[in-house]
Amino acid sequence: MIFITGGVRSGKSAFAENYAKSLFKQLEKRHLIYIASGVAFDQEMKKRIERHQKDREHSEVKWETIEVINTIPNNLTFSNSHIILWDCITTWLSNILFKTEMLTETKRFQEINHHLAIFKRRLLTWRENGVIVIIVSNEVLDEPCGTYIETNLYRRILGELHQWIVDQCDEAYEMDYSLNRQWK
Repeated sequence: MIFITGGVRSGKSAFAENYAKSLFKQLEKRHLIYIASGVAFDQEMKKRIERHQKDREHSEVKWETIEVINTIPNNLTFSNSHIILWDCITTWLSNILFKTEMLTETKRFQEINHHLAIFKRRLLTWRENGVIVIIVSNEVLDEPCGTYIETNLYRRILGELHQWIVDQCDEAYEMDYSLNRQWK
C-alpha cells in the first residue's frame, strides 16, 4: 500500500496517477482501477472532476473508474493483477459525515465506525491478495483547531485514519508544490 497526502493543489493526484501508471507498466499488471469519491456539488468540484476524467481519458493506459461516494460495494474484489488508485479519502470521509449528520449521535458514530471498519477490512484484504493500492488524501491537520464541532470531528477521524493507513503502508509521501517527500 502507498499513501500520498498533501494540501489542496499540491500535485498529489498527478503524482499518484503517474506513479500508478508507472507501476502498471513496470509490473505488467492487467487492470488499472481508479476509485473516485468526488461529488459535483458546485462548479469548482464539477470542473475538478472533469479535469481528472480528461487526464485519465488522454492517458496512454486505460483506466477503469469506479465511483465510491460513501458505501463501499460488497462486490469490489481485486487480485494481484490490479493496481487501485483511490482519490481521495478526505472526500470519501466528508461524504460519510454528510450522509450521517442528521442521525442521533450514537447512531451516527455507529454508522461512521461501520464505514471505517469496512474500509480497513477491504484495504487489508486487497493487500493480502497482492493488490497494489495507492491512497490519496488531503492534509488538513496542519491548520489550527476550529470552533465548529463538525470540523473538529472530521479532523480527529481523519487524523486517526491517516495514522492507521500509514502504519499499514509500505510507502508514504507528502506533496508540496508538486514536489514529493517520502516519509516511509
